[in-house]
Amino acid sequence: MNLQPEPASLSQDWNLNTRKHISLEIHGTYVVTCLILDVPRDIIITASDDHTIAVYTLSTGQLRSTLVGHEGGIWSLSSIYYDGQHLLISGSTDKTVRIWDLVSGKCLHVFRGHSGTVRCLDVVSPAMEESSVKEKELSDKLPLIATGSRDKSVKVWSIPGKDKTSFIADEVCAATTERDADASSNPYHLHNLTGHTEPIHSISAHGRTAVSGSYDHSVRVWDIVSGVCKHVLNGHSDKVYVVVYDPTRDQVYSTGLDGTINIYSATSGVRLHTLTGHMSLVGLLELSSSDPSPYLVSGCADATLKVWDPITGALIHTLDDHPSPITSFHHDGKRLVGGGDSLLRMWDIRTGTAVKDLLRDTLSLWKVAFDGQWAVCAYSKKSGQSMLDIWNFGTSDSKL
Repeated sequence: MNLQPEPASLSQDWNLNTRKHISLEIHGTYVVTCLILDVPRDIIITASDDHTIAVYTLSTGQLRSTLVGHEGGIWSLSSIYYDGQHLLISGSTDKTVRIWDLVSGKCLHVFRGHSGTVRCLDVVSPAMEESSVKEKELSDKLPLIATGSRDKSVKVWSIPGKDKTSFIADEVCAATTERDADASSNPYHLHNLTGHTEPIHSISAHGRTAVSGSYDHSVRVWDIVSGVCKHVLNGHSDKVYVVVYDPTRDQVYSTGLDGTINIYSATSGVRLHTLTGHMSLVGLLELSSSDPSPYLVSGCADATLKVWDPITGALIHTLDDHPSPITSFHHDGKRLVGGGDSLLRMWDIRTGTAVKDLLRDTLSLWKVAFDGQWAVCAYSKKSGQSMLDIWNFGTSDSKL
């Protein structure tokens, strides 16, 4: 490990000396497709192309449970605490959406309806405007799941409460020959949102608004309570890989294969800015929650990370000392942890300077999560073995 000196700009508010570093073998030699870091509940969740989900204790690295049930690789994952339950929602190449109880490890519900891979999902508790009887009925079924698929559709589902009977689509539709495309028997299926003409690769949602990005070069803004498409956002000349909805500024950020980043007003649908400078596919985009000075960060196949002002569209920094395409990163508005195959690095995104290297000489770097105190990375060694590394950098109230 190559450690760089601690910059003076960080020395007053953060301890860069690793308090604890754990390295675990996970998921054999399979790709790790999803990673969730949940510090308040002391857990890490990984999902893989091996059809399983694993839950670990963050502070010790101990495996808590393995969730088995999907018949294909898992490509989308989100968690929520609702109605006294800690729930996990997963989407898979087996075309199903599953809802799990993270405490017991039990699969509570299996939703069918998509006819292709469930590539992306988001979970929201929408702000309700009781302008119709149907919307009043929906208010009793919060929160909602928005799923996007290779079948070109977005589906909206409600999450059953704790007192509801498990809904297992395989049991309900066992006698049908077209069960994959049948959601009509599911009382929790609310909307089938159509309009995209190619697979959907990304969804971002908040309140009653969901934004979807598709390989058809377009972005759509949906009202997931009414099921209405509010805007079709054009401007990309190639596949859209990532969309981010910003409820604070009511803006949409999108990027993809054409190498540009577009910023739109979610209210009017007007394109506000087009950000240029990347030289290849921009497959990663993340907005910090810090206000009044938020950062929008993009990661590109041209081996650079760029830090932008999401309000003006101005370029703030280019982080360009990476030897390979950027495959994953995560930032907290102050520091960023990310990189690509062979290198995982920490940056101060306020100054644009490298802080320290966390990993070198890896085969593939898949997923990174970071919250300021904890950093987690899923990657593969040159032997092909999949790994999970956990760093605790410590704070004044750290238990370790």
